[in-house]
Amino acid sequence: MSRIYDFIGAVGKLGIQQLSRRNLPTTNGKIRLKGIKEKVRIVRDEWGIPHIYAKNLMDLAFAQGFCHAQDRLWQMELNRRVAKGTLAEIFGAEALPVDIASRTFGFHRIGNQDIQLIQPKLTGLLDAYMKGVNASVKRQLKKLPVEFTLAGFAPDYWTLEDMMAFSRLMAWQLSHAWQGPLLRSRLIDKVGALPANELEMHYPENNPSILPTGTIINPLESVVLQGANRDPLKTGNGSNSWVLGGEKTNTGSPILCNDPHLGLSAPAIWYENHLHCPELHVTGVTIPGFPMVLVGHNEHISWGVTLAFTDCEDIFVEEFKGNGSYEYLFKGKWKRAELIQEAFEVKGEEERHFEKIVLTHHGPIISEVADYSHKRIALQSMALRPAPLLQSWWQLNTATCWKDFVHAMSFMKAPQMNIIYGDTKGNIGYWLTGQVPIRAKGDGRLPVSGSSGEFEWTGVVPFMEMPHALNPAKGYIITANNKAVTNDYPHHLGHAWMNGFRANRLEALIGHRSQLTLQDCKQMQLDWQCLSGELFVKEYQVVAKQFRSKDPLFKKALYRFCNWDGLLDARSVGGCIYELTRFYLLKELFQNELGEELTYSLIGRGFHPILNPTTEFQGHDIQTILRLLKNEDSWWLKKAGGKVVVLEKALQKAVNYLQESLGSNIADWQWGALHKAIFPHAMGVKKPLDKVFNVGPFPIGGDGETPWQVCNVGGSEFPNQKVTSASWRQIIDLSDFSKSQAVLPPGQSGHIASAHYKDQVDLWLNGQLRPMLWTKQQVKQYAVDVLVLGKKKK
Repeated sequence: MSRIYDFIGAVGKLGIQQLSRRNLPTTNGKIRLKGIKEKVRIVRDEWGIPHIYAKNLMDLAFAQGFCHAQDRLWQMELNRRVAKGTLAEIFGAEALPVDIASRTFGFHRIGNQDIQLIQPKLTGLLDAYMKGVNASVKRQLKKLPVEFTLAGFAPDYWTLEDMMAFSRLMAWQLSHAWQGPLLRSRLIDKVGALPANELEMHYPENNPSILPTGTIINPLESVVLQGANRDPLKTGNGSNSWVLGGEKTNTGSPILCNDPHLGLSAPAIWYENHLHCPELHVTGVTIPGFPMVLVGHNEHISWGVTLAFTDCEDIFVEEFKGNGSYEYLFKGKWKRAELIQEAFEVKGEEERHFEKIVLTHHGPIISEVADYSHKRIALQSMALRPAPLLQSWWQLNTATCWKDFVHAMSFMKAPQMNIIYGDTKGNIGYWLTGQVPIRAKGDGRLPVSGSSGEFEWTGVVPFMEMPHALNPAKGYIITANNKAVTNDYPHHLGHAWMNGFRANRLEALIGHRSQLTLQDCKQMQLDWQCLSGELFVKEYQVVAKQFRSKDPLFKKALYRFCNWDGLLDARSVGGCIYELTRFYLLKELFQNELGEELTYSLIGRGFHPILNPTTEFQGHDIQTILRLLKNEDSWWLKKAGGKVVVLEKALQKAVNYLQESLGSNIADWQWGALHKAIFPHAMGVKKPLDKVFNVGPFPIGGDGETPWQVCNVGGSEFPNQKVTSASWRQIIDLSDFSKSQAVLPPGQSGHIASAHYKDQVDLWLNGQLRPMLWTKQQVKQYAVDVLVLGKKKK
């Protein structure tokens, strides 16, 4: 059956590629379009990356929208449908739950409110971008990407409402902390408060914070003085990333590195653009559907981003008057909830589906979509409040100095991110963005009463009191989703930081070194050392002599495991045994008491594979295990039979699985045999289309704690192919931007027949980077195609 399936996939791939080849976009020659004022040159290099040269800003935005739609129209279509809750129109009833959830959270509603906050100049830029998208859509209607043919529909023209709804979806997906309270509540209901508390997230004491002890969180005037030796400021208005000050580099100028860890996909989440006009010169990655650049550099500054994991969301348990009532209690009085009736078109069904969305002053009632129907719960989220989200990126794209950078950060109300900074004058800096609530009571860990009024948000942490730094004394800044501040910081930012092992490893690699080069930075991005695995092995080394197993293969595996050096590359045998043993230990410790579903939620599986596939508990299981193993009185250890018993059981089950799956020769038990990277396409969910559209799988090393992160999503089973990893790598040389390097897997194009659909996969897998072209001379050297957009004659 497998061979037949592979054969059908291979034949289908040839046919679909042939159809796709006929519909590839025009990238050479001249096109006249309505909406262009002056000629625009779009030079595509040997990786298919467009370098856009315009004579004015509006034409530049138009051309960027045109390119986005040329290469990624299908991706853009799916993204706006997820954001607006219209997937069921094309995919039928199976997509309806996604639509209901999307409209319950209200991305389209809040996006429409955001439109009112857009400043006039930005409105013109967004309008020009939309015109460019729609000019491309119009040209493609007779030669649409092959996915539209397979799905049997054509796209509508794009609107500003589409863009803003999608921007809201993205902001919300990158925000955190609403799923944790529900999980904690379920754990307490299942096993009681004390055992549940043992599973709470705790940041390891030995892992670093972004801002170490002694870093001062200053008002702007003090920050100006702190950086006065380099770039005096006038008064007035993470994933992995690090920025090195000139004293740490071989050039004497900063180097800025970033590799955002997101779910791998085909096409890539990001789209690389180089934009040039008299008002703007910037390069880096964008997201199709938005103008400008989200990560990269302009002529003066560079920046990178990682998720901050601050707690900006709470769950409120609302008390309604009765079944079917829309009145809810607040501070002893009944308030009327807002009721919105949403209608859904469903492919294959004659009648529309209707849902009632209920909004309290805290936020939408999400009980049904969150599978928590026994209580009426509302989600209050900073990501679900109107804000000028795109204004912050415009200010960042045009920033020339630290003052401008800070001004840009002030607009970024959501999502919560670590943004690092470097400039050509030698300054380095950092700002934790996104508003964080000040709570009248409580810390957000559990659902709280919505009726009492005791747990209301009374304000936000003041912008100038958010963690930030300019030119820190140690000469560098690292962010790896780790804890942002030490315990003496005056405001509560949450408990959901990632475990900090990647940051710890990067500190060791940077630390006291100087004269660091671009090559050194590249090696850091490719590092496979697993510090958490080293700690885990030590637990086995202590008790190994107490194991009773007589199985020769078990003994060989134990020896190999206990002598593992922590290097978790694709060929690692010790690392493979570690990962399987860790997995089975989680099951031995938790599954008997919690059941499978709750255990996987604890490991990090989110409420929905499309909208939110992971929770803030993702990656915390290893630190929980290490903590429990140190506590002989742990309720969980006692339930599992004690430390020695449960460690032996877990290793034995790992050995049994490996023998069954990979044979009895331990040398074949390599991590890459079970751990693979795949770039899934949306069409790949239907077999045999996965053989046609998906890229991979590829054997790969790493896990959630290695600097080259390749993390299993939501504790998925083995062999594993659902991973988050470096979705973009950049190394920016502030001494000479033309020496900067990058890679975008799997490639630039969304067309399966394009040479650029997967032409950067091998570079990415082999740890290689390519030039991040900047000067006109560089672009000319690597130019392959030139397309000129001109004004349409009347």
